[in-house]
Amino acid sequence: VCKLSCYHHNATMMNPDQPELGEAVPLQTWLLGEIQKQIPVQQNGQQLSIIRKTTVAYAVAKLLRRAITSTPLSAAKISIDNFVVRTKKQHDNSELLPTSSMTDILGVDMISERLSLTIIEPSHVNNMLDEGEEGGTGRAIEVCISPSQLLESSSSAFEQIDEKTICHLFGVMLYQLYSNLDPTSKESLLGADPIQNNSEQLGDDYDGANEPARKKAATTTYSALHDVNTPPSIIMLVQNLVESKCDHPLNPQNICTSMKEACDDLHLLLHEPSRFMFTRKQLERVGSVQLKFRQNRLYGREKEMSLLSDAFNRVSAGGNEAFFIGGFSGSGKTRLVETVMTLVEISGGYVIKLKFDQVKGRPLLELISAFNELCSLIRKKKSPQELQIIVDQLTESVGSDLSMLGRLLPNVYSLLPRGQLKQSREQGGNRMNFQSVCFILRQFMRVVSSKSHPVMLFLDDLQWSDSTVLDVIHDILSEETDARCFFVGSYRSNEVSSEHAIFGLMKDLETSKVTTQKLILDGIKIEDVNTLISDALCAFPRTTRRLSTIIHEKTQGNPFFCLEFLRSLVDRGLLRHSLRQGSWEWDAEKIGLENTTDNVLYLLSSKMNGLTNEVQTVLKVLSCFGIKVNGNIITYLNSTSQYCDII
Repeated sequence: VCKLSCYHHNATMMNPDQPELGEAVPLQTWLLGEIQKQIPVQQNGQQLSIIRKTTVAYAVAKLLRRAITSTPLSAAKISIDNFVVRTKKQHDNSELLPTSSMTDILGVDMISERLSLTIIEPSHVNNMLDEGEEGGTGRAIEVCISPSQLLESSSSAFEQIDEKTICHLFGVMLYQLYSNLDPTSKESLLGADPIQNNSEQLGDDYDGANEPARKKAATTTYSALHDVNTPPSIIMLVQNLVESKCDHPLNPQNICTSMKEACDDLHLLLHEPSRFMFTRKQLERVGSVQLKFRQNRLYGREKEMSLLSDAFNRVSAGGNEAFFIGGFSGSGKTRLVETVMTLVEISGGYVIKLKFDQVKGRPLLELISAFNELCSLIRKKKSPQELQIIVDQLTESVGSDLSMLGRLLPNVYSLLPRGQLKQSREQGGNRMNFQSVCFILRQFMRVVSSKSHPVMLFLDDLQWSDSTVLDVIHDILSEETDARCFFVGSYRSNEVSSEHAIFGLMKDLETSKVTTQKLILDGIKIEDVNTLISDALCAFPRTTRRLSTIIHEKTQGNPFFCLEFLRSLVDRGLLRHSLRQGSWEWDAEKIGLENTTDNVLYLLSSKMNGLTNEVQTVLKVLSCFGIKVNGNIITYLNSTSQYCDII
């Protein structure tokens, strides 16, 4: 059973124990029907047809891959005449309905090997063609390969062929599938052998001087695919397969020489057609093609995400826990924690997030302000009855110090009834010291955190905090109560020494028997860098491996550095999008000669040096106010004679 993830909405799962066999139609006949079928353009008819053909192509590729492992294959077996498409039985004229073009493919059979592939769940519906990047929901579709119940085997003497030849012949099949030419005509076979055409035009003694003839041959060979607006990614796949046995392929590094690679490529096209198949829409919307980074994906951190999620689940069950994450700037520490924040909020918990600022230098006040915001979160999530219970528990816990709690966390007054609010504010209070601050916060956390509402406290850039903040954290976590607090602290491992107070906090928490974990984020693996770059370029991963290897070596797998390096390549014209080819192009040799450092700030500073003097002045002034700038400050600066012309 092979699982395929693809876009799908509101699908009804077929019963795998009683699969519908449907009506068997020779692939050649089915393809003729696809060519003759006219669906209105406003219903995305062309795209739906391409998706249907890609579904069949994927099924054929899976069958060929299975057949390779079980029996020798001959060239005759890898042809459009050796496959049957099974479709749902249609009522008269039902093929004119849009739904029939989306859900009627039940499977594909391979006649000679008596292999049958069944699509357990319909693979596509019209909604998957949403233009948005996230326009659809991924569904796992199972394809089962088993002995065919409809076909009898046909065997004959043949000469066994290697996998490169199989890939080449499969490429010829794909050309027939997508070209919209009559599959029974000679034109659909590209003169029976597209590689033969190439070889004849290029000559056996090919050298660089024949480059124009070489390009002309390739353009002529695949012109039928261009004529019907076949997506560039499919044209590339056909070309890479067909040229797998060519002595002088146009792109030697991109040739596809295994059916596994072909299956992976087709799977990717079905999995996310808006990114990998129908990329022309971006050009139509914005007038140019940009790098298409995924905003909500964390590459290569699955293990770390699991560790963090498991830690939160333990906190939800009972007790406090601390999780420290170290790593270089740009390694993805903050992004990793943000993936767990969603889990906390879904489970009914509260998330407090604070990023320390090197410039402001008031870490304890910033921490108290973060707890103050927690009061607002509680107010939003709780009913009046639940708020009254919290108020009663706070009153019992802090007693006469309720007014002190109100002075420390003013938003707590929003939780109190009007009468109690007035009385609490009129009460006096003693002067607060550090011990009283710790006591108040500890009692507050004991009340507001619970099994149903655990609290996650995330302190980012912990290297810029101070010992008072860390002491407060230790005091809250080491308290043996029913509180459920999940503390996560991130820090730049290259900016702290072994004597930093962060490591003292870790030891103190372990001494206090608080479960404590430490995680260091190194660079991601080259495979994950390749996935990142493949996504950004909307290209098959096998075609970006060489580029990914170079970038991984230069960035040491730092995710943010990889992104910035890609952007810098575009800015300098070393990575550019070809409108003619419909894909990104680059010179790996030139990129390999680029100088970089092991510091991500190198690229950022280089980019800022390219800004105008006025913009650089603005950035320098605003940086004096820390990582965030209040809008009132910008308004004030704009009113001064010195900065009014540049802000």
